[in-house]
Amino acid sequence: MLAVSFGLVSAAAAFNVETLPAARQQLTRAMAPSMGYETELGATGPLGYWDPLGLASKASPEQFARFRAVELKHGRIAMAASTGYIVQSFLRFPGYLSVSEKIKFADLPNGIAGFGKIPPAGLLQILLGIGLMEGLTWKFYEGPWPGKVPEGKAPGDVAGDLWVRYPDPEVKADKLNIELNNGRAAMMGITGMLMHDHLTGSWIPPGF
Repeated sequence: MLAVSFGLVSAAAAFNVETLPAARQQLTRAMAPSMGYETELGATGPLGYWDPLGLASKASPEQFARFRAVELKHGRIAMAASTGYIVQSFLRFPGYLSVSEKIKFADLPNGIAGFGKIPPAGLLQILLGIGLMEGLTWKFYEGPWPGKVPEGKAPGDVAGDLWVRYPDPEVKADKLNIELNNGRAAMMGITGMLMHDHLTGSWIPPGF
């Protein structure tokens, strides 16, 4: 749980709505309904602005901000998950996962198969930790379902002073674009790892 928390924090330390350039603060301020999102963060090469289903064209500024928060959240989780899949292949915590059932961390198989070896109490702790992060510590949304980005904050700005802050607007925009693209790549990556793990028993593609 600690490793996942650290991964989520370190993967996305770049938010400060106060120093975002005016073009970037569109996500947290009202804008004209006719205004497009072609120049928003994430519209980078080689695809540029890519919205084949036209979801953004139908979205209000508030909805678009939530879309971006969802993308950032899933990207951060995927980056932590991809890293965890790789690290578990050669590094394990010392000691016991469950002293009462005499299960060591080293005894767990990697990937999907590992979940079958975690005692019910351990799974409950994982779910409890996720719930605490969702509802108390790192709230990406607020209000009734489906929620919205908290007032006065940029999408994904959830860890307060723990974030690294970039006062230069150009540097900030560059860092945020890097995070978005890395998160997108990680979402594809962890999907591939899970598929390979399910089909072959290993996240490593055949031939490597």
